[in-house]
Amino acid sequence: MLRKLNILAIILLVILGSCSTTRTVPEGDRLYTGTSFKWDTSKPKDYSVLMGAIEDRTRPKRNKKFLGMPIKLWLYNLGNEPKGKGLNYLLREKWGEPPVLLSQAKPASTSLILESYLEDKGYFQALTNYEIKNSGKKKASITYILSPQHRYTIEKVEFRVDSSTKLGNFILSSTKRSLLKVGENYDLDIIKDERTRIANLLKEQGYYYFTDENLLVQVDSTNNGKVDLYVKIKENSSRIALRQYYMKEVELFTNYTLGRDSLIRDYKGHNYEGFTIIDPDSLYRPQVFKNSVFLKEDSLYRLSSHNITLHRLVNLGTFKFVRGQFRPSRDSSYLYANFYLTPYPKRSLQLQVSGYTKSNNYVGSELKLSAKNRNWFHGANLLEITVGGGYEAQVGGKSTQLATNAYSLNLGASVTFPRFVSPIPGLNIRTPYVPRTKLGIGYELLSNPNQYNLNAFNLQFGYSWRRTLYLDHIFNPVSITYVLPSKISPEFQERLDRDPTLQQSISKQFIVGGNYTLNFNNLNPNRYHSFFASFNADAAGNIFGLVVPKDKTTGKKTLFGQDFSQYLRLSIDGRYYWKWSKTLTWVNRVFAGYGIPYNNSYSLPFVKQFFIGGSNSLRAFRARTLGPGSFRSDSSEYYANEAGDIKLEFNSEIRFMLSKYLQLAAFMDAGNIWLKKEDTSKPGSQFKLNSFLSQTAVGGGIGLRIDASILVIRFDLAFPMRKPYLPAGERWVIDEINFGDPRWRKENMILNIAIGYPF
Repeated sequence: MLRKLNILAIILLVILGSCSTTRTVPEGDRLYTGTSFKWDTSKPKDYSVLMGAIEDRTRPKRNKKFLGMPIKLWLYNLGNEPKGKGLNYLLREKWGEPPVLLSQAKPASTSLILESYLEDKGYFQALTNYEIKNSGKKKASITYILSPQHRYTIEKVEFRVDSSTKLGNFILSSTKRSLLKVGENYDLDIIKDERTRIANLLKEQGYYYFTDENLLVQVDSTNNGKVDLYVKIKENSSRIALRQYYMKEVELFTNYTLGRDSLIRDYKGHNYEGFTIIDPDSLYRPQVFKNSVFLKEDSLYRLSSHNITLHRLVNLGTFKFVRGQFRPSRDSSYLYANFYLTPYPKRSLQLQVSGYTKSNNYVGSELKLSAKNRNWFHGANLLEITVGGGYEAQVGGKSTQLATNAYSLNLGASVTFPRFVSPIPGLNIRTPYVPRTKLGIGYELLSNPNQYNLNAFNLQFGYSWRRTLYLDHIFNPVSITYVLPSKISPEFQERLDRDPTLQQSISKQFIVGGNYTLNFNNLNPNRYHSFFASFNADAAGNIFGLVVPKDKTTGKKTLFGQDFSQYLRLSIDGRYYWKWSKTLTWVNRVFAGYGIPYNNSYSLPFVKQFFIGGSNSLRAFRARTLGPGSFRSDSSEYYANEAGDIKLEFNSEIRFMLSKYLQLAAFMDAGNIWLKKEDTSKPGSQFKLNSFLSQTAVGGGIGLRIDASILVIRFDLAFPMRKPYLPAGERWVIDEINFGDPRWRKENMILNIAIGYPF
């Protein structure tokens, strides 16, 4: 079978490779093969930055290539003019790409564009030219010759404004923060940024109508290769642009629609905390807006207060549309501000299918039904009640039973307040983002069929807030979980009796503590480089460990007659997304977790332990069958419960978009889990600096993802490359890979079926 596939692949490559890239190029034209650049002088110091912008400004772009091959152009040339929806239509309209022609290039116009760009960067005497280079009968490329000449630098920066006016004084007092620096290169973009900086500075001081268009930067370039810059206010600036404004009225219309515009405007509002609320339907308590409106009547207009108010009203989560409107009072220095708020429907019911990712990788996919009330008790509080169920499925490996399948059921209720609920009054940070307080209770059932059920009851109270667009904090000072195992099978009980570490982790116990999470996230599909990082610290049992005495009989401390855990658990998850092109992305992920059980605990509780393997982790190994360390239980394929106090994992994946709905991937995963303390029943399971690398598992594979817009269905086919449980010196198994052997496939191939991306 493998031999046949190899032959078919070779035939396909030969067919594509033999396809002429110029078959569909019209007579008298040529295939445009790209652009090159030649510097007529030595390369500038910021060559790489300049070249990036120059390449972006050249048109057209040549035909796309993958691994150096114009595959889409080949596919286009394989087809003929389509007459319907058949194969020719797919080749020409869907899969292929027409040839980019030399006649589409406008080198003379492009030369002028490049010359203008160089002038904007300080090369005032720049010249550009071009050459068309023919290759073969029907191919051609263009070389642009760049002669930047001398680059002008800034000799002097002078702010020519009237110091006797408030406006002039504000500008002069900020000159130390100016972006225009003596000795720096002339750059038109920096001049534009300086105008924007000054305009925003003045808006912050009440000059609502002042814009960067009211500023003029004159350039004197007659100073032997240097420039003098003179910053001025335009003489024809309007009076309102030069006037400082205060707020006269700030009105909020809480249930605004176009249909009732005239009716709601005539309604008398309620003045509260320096602004007026017009709420004829009594939908909201006035306190809802106390921490969201930063523009107050009779206060100086400030741009930051304006922006924070808009962002806060949007981020309350109860309004679908928010629009602000400002108008000046006639012949005075006052502004009227109206904010028109259109609410979401108060109640909603949502069915969600998604990937379910936990630090222990216990459940892979989930179906969740949630009911929401976005304005509970008229306070813009979010009440959410959820019920969900999940599963994780794998096919393959030695076991013919799906013993590693895990199921979950969870019920929860939470209420989120759009403010800090705290004994400290008036606590409110001045950011555009609404701080939140959340109180939640829940129940979760984790079921491993024919082995055990694990019931977890939890209560959590905490805060979340964001200081910047990319950085957010989650702090839960109260986190209480009660773990209750049930339906333990006799076979699994025997294993518990032999494994004291597992016995303590799956036992009746309280987990009382708190946790803190810090997230950085600048993921953006339009970025070439994006990052996600998450740090979590989780501690339990510290306060009770200090005040609760030990039981004289057992020597352990208890809470209401039950054991309670004591541990410190730290983890960090870092991801790097490198977008090579519109269709190709390389993603890397590193996860490290470290748990320290102490005093009352010999190991971390089961719900806090680290697991590895499965559809969101090392995909070449079944979930919870790998580790800890080089330990391998004879029954791990059937009783998949291996866990650890320490985890290290690295994942790398290349994703290639075949079409809007179809994506291919190639990936490699590596890592393992370990125990903090020695367990004599599990030799090789303790983490040691001199041996953990030799105990690292490695796997790889390929994946197919179907993007159905509302969800991503993922199929990842993986196989092991390194098995840490084999004897030292025999752990690399790459030389044993044999896709044509049914026995090898049965023992090693794992098909992971999941919803959503693994990371």
